[in-house]
Amino acid sequence: MNDAPDRSHLPPPLAGWVAKLSEEEMPIFAQTVSEINRILGKEEYSSLALARVILQDPSMTAKVLKLANSAFYNPGNTAISTISRAVVVLGFNAVQAICISIAVIESLLRGNAKDRVQRELARSIHAATQARSLALAMKESSSEEVFIAALLLNLGQMAFWCFAGPEGDDLDKALSTSTEADPTEVEKRVLGFKLMHLTAALADEWKLTPLVGEALKGKSSKDPKGRCIDIGHQIARESENGWTTNDMKKVATEAAKLVGKNVNEMGVMLQAIAEEAVNTAKSMGAGTAAKMIPVARKDESSNESTWDAEQEWVQPDPMLQLKILREITSMMMSKPDINVILEMVLEGIHRGVGMDRTVLALVAPRRTLVKAKFVLGQDRIKFTEKFLFELGTRPQNLFSQLMDKPRSVWVSDYAAPEWNGQLFGTIFEAIDRAKFFAEPVVFAGQTIGIFYADRHPSKRDLDSEAFESFKLFVHQANLGLDHVARQRMAATVASK
Repeated sequence: MNDAPDRSHLPPPLAGWVAKLSEEEMPIFAQTVSEINRILGKEEYSSLALARVILQDPSMTAKVLKLANSAFYNPGNTAISTISRAVVVLGFNAVQAICISIAVIESLLRGNAKDRVQRELARSIHAATQARSLALAMKESSSEEVFIAALLLNLGQMAFWCFAGPEGDDLDKALSTSTEADPTEVEKRVLGFKLMHLTAALADEWKLTPLVGEALKGKSSKDPKGRCIDIGHQIARESENGWTTNDMKKVATEAAKLVGKNVNEMGVMLQAIAEEAVNTAKSMGAGTAAKMIPVARKDESSNESTWDAEQEWVQPDPMLQLKILREITSMMMSKPDINVILEMVLEGIHRGVGMDRTVLALVAPRRTLVKAKFVLGQDRIKFTEKFLFELGTRPQNLFSQLMDKPRSVWVSDYAAPEWNGQLFGTIFEAIDRAKFFAEPVVFAGQTIGIFYADRHPSKRDLDSEAFESFKLFVHQANLGLDHVARQRMAATVASK
């Protein structure tokens, strides 16, 4: 195996820290970024694939949806209840930025998040929010990349202080007693490397945006995106000393020139963005850091948005079901994307009905087998590989029968006379002898797949309310597909 990253070009102390963070302390963040990078390399269904990455983590799902409905990301106040819809409305880049931001924050907060880390995190979120807003004011197309780069510019510092242990105590003591003007020289003397070099090494290993490296090397000063990052961090630092200081006015003047506003307008804008940064930090789960972001006025008491530990299993949510069904209906008023409709239905069954494992399996082109296409829930990858069944065999298995005679089924007892054990064949073992719901997907009068859902991993019982909700969502999917089929037929007739 030659998949191990090459760190031979790094000084040994720095290489050791990169390995420690990548393999021991922040592996979930590294894995999330890696999955997103893989998706970026595939043009087809990249947005839908991103949605599936998010949905594997209930905590991230909740935070992404909260941010997707915030004024900062959704000024048009378009109601968004599903991750699939969030990607459609906000765009891939915005949701990608939200995901990476949440992932790094969750990784840091899992460590020993000392006061120094919280303050640095507060400054980074504030700087990123300011930088993104400046980029948007300049009509810069890469505003989300700017946000990520500004947020991660001090990633090495935050990660080090979060997971340092005795080395952090030694550096803290050295910095406290040092008379050197440049603290990075103290870092190099104590650690054998500068913390900014740790950021650069992590950005390279985890394939983060190149803007991070450019900003660290000072190559971004003439680039508009780099200027937004630089000024965003200046605003975050200077505002900690007050919003009316001379230094703050100088930064505001520089920002005003960058976006073409007068300095008074700019001052009001920067203070409003600081309040948005507080809300953004809370929505990302960084409630303590949110309190440390300086705002111009504090008329209201700070109600920290805490995140309770997520329930291990998704619970039924009738209100969420209703919201998702409404959004699907709304999509049908335009020219809906079939894949987006199916993803929203899948998410509605999983999160709204409260199912442990939810599958959309599609029929192969030659109709010889039905195979999982999209899976949500526990052991997603393993279950995707197992959920593959032949069609056209004799005797027919249950899924073959559903292909021929579409109907909804609730299997709770394999030995029941209505089923007859031979109907299940390989299905029985592949789904772990689960009790389940299933119903075919129909497009243009032909069955093209099956929706499947169970609560087997949690050992929770299926009930009639869940079955009715499951059927309602599949019915909505089939209505949507019928609508698309009619649109295509009408377009074909019109073109003749």
